[in-house]
Amino acid sequence: MIVDFDRLLQYEITERESIMFEIERALFTGRYDLSSKHQNIFWAHSISMLYSVWEGFVQNGFKLYVDELNSYNLNIFEFCPKIVIHHMENSFKQLLDYPSKEGAKMKLYQNLKNFYLASNDPIQRIINTESNVGFNVINTLLQRFGLESFPEHWDKYAYPNTNLKESLALFLKLRNEVSHGSVSYSSVIIDQNGYNRFKHLVRDLMYEIRKKMMDGLNSQAYKGQVQLSAADNAS
Repeated sequence: MIVDFDRLLQYEITERESIMFEIERALFTGRYDLSSKHQNIFWAHSISMLYSVWEGFVQNGFKLYVDELNSYNLNIFEFCPKIVIHHMENSFKQLLDYPSKEGAKMKLYQNLKNFYLASNDPIQRIINTESNVGFNVINTLLQRFGLESFPEHWDKYAYPNTNLKESLALFLKLRNEVSHGSVSYSSVIIDQNGYNRFKHLVRDLMYEIRKKMMDGLNSQAYKGQVQLSAADNAS
């Protein structure tokens, strides 16, 4: 039921809001007597912690969305084409790397035959975030499930302020610099204001994704036909 889905998704958001609050309280309020060296290390890593909250929500949120779609017990071909493609690409990896050996080709053929005959397999819960959930990745995931994507200029991230695409790019850049060890901790300066900027970004995105998912369920966008752009038709 949609109500149960919304309750579960809101729980995911509430849990992550609590985690973000506790990170801030532990690192930026003087609750613990940290040396300046330890402060710099933990403050820099606060962005990595925020990113884990963000990617975890994307993973769990879309899996909950898939669970909701699967609960409708629809024939796979009743879903919009992009959902079917998502399911098929995750069910048959050979479609992305076609086998050369005859035995492997026959196995793919048999699996495809069974798939088309049954056509009641649940949608795959595999969510590929590419370990970098930026502007393009989150929009790709939304589009893959027939949901409205984010515009580059959105809400409080609209022009002339830093736009959403740029905000997410900076968030990932800082996270990658620390997580991948490409810079010293002291060169990534994060204070409480910086942390709050990205905390609010993650929070706003979580609630907006929840809205997009609820809108998609209420409008039955998962059943809708995907409209191809001129670029899609030309390819």
